[in-house]
Amino acid sequence: MLDYRVFTFLALYDEMNYRRTAQKLNMTQPGVTQHIHYLENYYGVKLFEYDGRTLSKTKNAERLKRYFDSIKAEEANIREKFIPTDTVHMTVGATKTIGEFVIVPEICSFLQTPNHNLDLIIDNTESLLHMLEKAEIDFAIIEGVFDKSKYGYHLCKKEAFVGVCAKSHPFANKTVTLEEIFSEDIVVRETYSGTRTLLHNAITDRGFSLDNFNRCTSVNNFSVICDLVANNRAITFAYEPISRCRDGLATFAVSDLQISGEFNFVYCNERIAKEKINMIFP
Repeated sequence: MLDYRVFTFLALYDEMNYRRTAQKLNMTQPGVTQHIHYLENYYGVKLFEYDGRTLSKTKNAERLKRYFDSIKAEEANIREKFIPTDTVHMTVGATKTIGEFVIVPEICSFLQTPNHNLDLIIDNTESLLHMLEKAEIDFAIIEGVFDKSKYGYHLCKKEAFVGVCAKSHPFANKTVTLEEIFSEDIVVRETYSGTRTLLHNAITDRGFSLDNFNRCTSVNNFSVICDLVANNRAITFAYEPISRCRDGLATFAVSDLQISGEFNFVYCNERIAKEKINMIFP
């Protein structure tokens, strides 16, 4: 069981404010300070420091946070094993492209064994990483960009990130220029989603932004995005498997915008996560 001062550290790490942390934990602000000083003395490092009135975390705090997240995953795993049952239960997170279009065959195969139970949570990258840190999921499968210095991870697969349009669209099955696509309406995922971040980074690297498109619409559901695109209302960019989810969709390439993205297994505790990953993705 984690020391109660560890939970004070984790709360301050999230809040980055001593007063809000004290309110969140229903304790006094000097009490929070005392807990942090205890940990700093115990580990012999500075965890938080002020630059004027701004509180910031040190590299040592980031290192300690990752260690505590790993321990939380260990504790959740051992508590699960204390329950007398032969049932195998997992809670897995997946970003929306992966959850809706990529991993269904593996999930079906895992559930063919009668004592296998699974909770699949499909959400955006930011939410899944937060759940991972809270030990609310065993591991996540995440598309695109995330801070690899904060989590354990290994590659699941690489996938082409392509333009998607209606089969009747002039771009269908062609290669066009970057300037040509800016004359179009585009539908993108919500802020913090992996696919939106991947597209945003690729475009900004070339000196443009989503504002350069004729119109940019944000939709947090890929089924709706595919319907809009299939009805020739807009274009989008997505991982190649999505283009196969509707008969009316086609792909196109952009001559100076070749993108591929990673699907990664992401976790806080490598030993526990790999054991569970291998049961679903042997």
